[in-house]
Amino acid sequence: MLRIFATNRHFLDNSRYILFAYMLINDTLQLLSSVILFLLVIGLVTFPTVYCVPLLLLSTSTFMNTTLILATMSLERYVAIIYPLQCPAAWRSDRIWIIILSIWFLSFIFPMIEYSIGERDPAVDILSTPVLCKAIYINLSPIQGFCRFLDHQH
Repeated sequence: MLRIFATNRHFLDNSRYILFAYMLINDTLQLLSSVILFLLVIGLVTFPTVYCVPLLLLSTSTFMNTTLILATMSLERYVAIIYPLQCPAAWRSDRIWIIILSIWFLSFIFPMIEYSIGERDPAVDILSTPVLCKAIYINLSPIQGFCRFLDHQH
């Protein structure tokens, strides 16, 4: 599908199709990272934290990114209906990358904060100590554990 988008100029000139292609790429990354994490946890494979955290960040941020992309696509259609004869500058195909970067920033900042403010075990060396690649083993903060508990109750 992406090859069709890349080879047809009509798709590259329309922000709706650019957002759709971006959603395809994002969902592919999310699916790959989630399946890899699932297989690693099921297989009880441990490896250093320095390799685990980027994989968790990618999985979490692409998961959050999906809803923002869908909301952006809906907003783009709404703007197209409200302004049928003129496209606002931010929604033009040559400037849609600004919106895409904003979406990535928003979806990446919250997992980054979660993994950076947690408590670390001083005995664990992030470069060499193998851990199971799950968020509960990476971030041992009791406050964030309580927040995760509350989040899973809803």
